Amino acid sequence: MKTRVYHRLSFRMRVYLCVSLVVTLAIAVIGILTYRIAVGTTEQNAYRFSQETLNKTSQALDEKLNKVKTSIFSMMLNTDYRRALGLDNSSEYSDYYTRQSTLQSTFVQLKLIEPLIDTVLLSTPQGDYYLISQLRKQGQMFVNSDLHKRFLQSTGVHREIWVEGHDDLFFSDGRAVVSFMTEGVMNDVTKEDYLVVNIKEESLKQYLLQNLNGIEGRIFLVSQDRKEVLRGDPKLFRELIENSKFQEALSGDDGKFDTNLAEQAVNVNYKRLNAVSDWVLFSVIPRSELLKQTDDLKYAILLIIAGCLIACYTITQLLVRLLLKPIKDLQRVMIKVEQNDLSVRYESPWQDEIAQLGYRFNRMLEEVELSFERVMDAEKQKRKSEIKALQAQIDPHFLYNTLNTIYWKSQMKQLDDVQEMVLSLSRLFQLGLNKGREMTTLENELNHVEQYLIIQQQCYENLFEYRIDVAEEIDMKHPILKILLQPLAENAILHGFKDRNEGGIISIKVTREGTHIRMVVEDNGSGMSPEMEGMRPITATSSMKGYALDNIRQRLLLEYGQEAELTMTSTAGIGMTISIIVPVQAD
Repeated sequence: MKTRVYHRLSFRMRVYLCVSLVVTLAIAVIGILTYRIAVGTTEQNAYRFSQETLNKTSQALDEKLNKVKTSIFSMMLNTDYRRALGLDNSSEYSDYYTRQSTLQSTFVQLKLIEPLIDTVLLSTPQGDYYLISQLRKQGQMFVNSDLHKRFLQSTGVHREIWVEGHDDLFFSDGRAVVSFMTEGVMNDVTKEDYLVVNIKEESLKQYLLQNLNGIEGRIFLVSQDRKEVLRGDPKLFRELIENSKFQEALSGDDGKFDTNLAEQAVNVNYKRLNAVSDWVLFSVIPRSELLKQTDDLKYAILLIIAGCLIACYTITQLLVRLLLKPIKDLQRVMIKVEQNDLSVRYESPWQDEIAQLGYRFNRMLEEVELSFERVMDAEKQKRKSEIKALQAQIDPHFLYNTLNTIYWKSQMKQLDDVQEMVLSLSRLFQLGLNKGREMTTLENELNHVEQYLIIQQQCYENLFEYRIDVAEEIDMKHPILKILLQPLAENAILHGFKDRNEGGIISIKVTREGTHIRMVVEDNGSGMSPEMEGMRPITATSSMKGYALDNIRQRLLLEYGQEAELTMTSTAGIGMTISIIVPVQAD
């Protein structure tokens, strides 16, 4: 009873009631917002953001190290490189200086591909090869060096190791580098050839800082044996490696933990690299910096207070919105009708003029829906008539040639061929007519095209051979639109083999692809000209060469709509492939 009284209230009374409701809601909202902002998800979001940032940085570092390895292995396939190692015998590359000169362009190209690479050293029994523009340390050989001894401790079919940051041992610049060492010959541990590639430690460090907003001294790349790969803040690193939580993290793949470092609370995230499984990337961020967004809560509270001062303006807007709600509801109904949803109806508890307008709109929708159903029924009947009309279009030249061949073979007393052609022609028309039904089975469709090919083999002796392959999982009783394959075979014979007297091949394949069946007709005929080559998908505006192909295209569109697909691939002088895809669930 109270609800009915409220519905009969005037607009003015509704405004007063709504204002009171809005004020009450505004006070409640202020309290809820203040509480939620104070104890909200700021901290959780900050932790997640820091972990995601480290994960992205780890991924970027993995990609960079893998790119370096890929560049190195690509260089090892270079012809000049292989000749320098004696893998490709050539008298022109027999002496050391010729090989050294030849390898210069190979080393330069490697540095151009990956700018992080500083120096390259190829150690062989014949001597060391390197860029002559970089000065070597006299008497400092790779063999028997500390790096060589460490490399020999590694195992595997193709040995390779990464070495944490150190001063370059073999070149005069003595830069801080990270080294990648591998065997000079892929998958051959018997040769005493070694390749050492040094990456600038500072450049690699800058690459990491770019992904962590350049916070230097707060990222650490640590090896499994607790050595710092990229040397940074030594004091903080020493304190970090002595932390028990850090030691546990070295054995894990990823995660985070809170601890105290340098007399302040910090959040530590870590992620193990995929490119170098012994290396773990750590980020150390002070909690005060990580949670500095909590200071914004103070300003948020002030903004809430300011919002209360302008509540009167907001109340006016909410009132307008409330008064326009019935119109909005009617508008939403109209939008759904525009999207072809005629089942929607306008509903309203009100008894005002807008409600009356909505009810009249409902009655109009009912009339439109009835009219639409009548139109749809008429379209279905029209569609069936169009399919039947398209199927009834038979090439009279084929019938003329067949009867003419039968006549001459009977004159020449080739009675076996005459009998075969008559039976095939009878079977062809029987399967094609299909008792007036539009749909046939896949078995009948393949039998129909085979009867056609038998007749054409008699008409064009020695011109072509054919084969039909059907996948085992295909259901031969599956319903399908009739007379699809015969026009494609006819196209191959009349157009593909028009310049050929013998040696033609027509291949028909039927396979299952998920919820669709693919039928492919392929020939080795003359194909199409270059400007006509390529895939031709079936669409409502496709323009395909040949009346028969256009006939199939229209029939597929009428029967299956966009569920069907007809594509054509052709190469001039090689042949043509035409593919038809129809849905399995089609009736």
